[in-house]
Amino acid sequence: MRYLTLAFLVLMVSGCSGDRSDLELFVTTTKAQHVAYIPPLKETPKFEHFSYQSELLRSPFVPPSRELTEEVIDTSKDCLQPDLQRRKSRLETYALDNLRMRGTLTEGDVIWALVQSSDGNVYRLGRGDFLGLYHGQIASVTERNIAITELVPDGSGCWTERSSNMELSGE
Repeated sequence: MRYLTLAFLVLMVSGCSGDRSDLELFVTTTKAQHVAYIPPLKETPKFEHFSYQSELLRSPFVPPSRELTEEVIDTSKDCLQPDLQRRKSRLETYALDNLRMRGTLTEGDVIWALVQSSDGNVYRLGRGDFLGLYHGQIASVTERNIAITELVPDGSGCWTERSSNMELSGE
């Protein structure tokens, strides 16, 4: 048995040697005919030095002042305005595009909507709750969708109502 295995191994190794001149000729002619084109590199962009003068600009290492980040709303006009004294909910930091309706819960005759944020958290919301960037308030919840009323600035200091719907998403 041992001799049979050894004979088979010798036969296999001897089969690997042979005339490879046609293969070598093919490789050399292919290399000669096909020359790869490598495009030249783009020029590196010029470096423009920016001299930072701290007396003119805000320091990049300090957060901006609260006046610059707060919403500035002119409440002197007699028109539709959002309630700025109200504490914002967690879902008012997400755009409506980043929220998905995933289902409903029913408790008696009250229907709650299950809304998932883009970071994967699921929230239970009902009629009157707020969500979205534009002071969106839930007008009604059904088994298939959520009706939302948003307050959108019109550019003149007043706000207009806009209706939106969030459909049940099963993805």
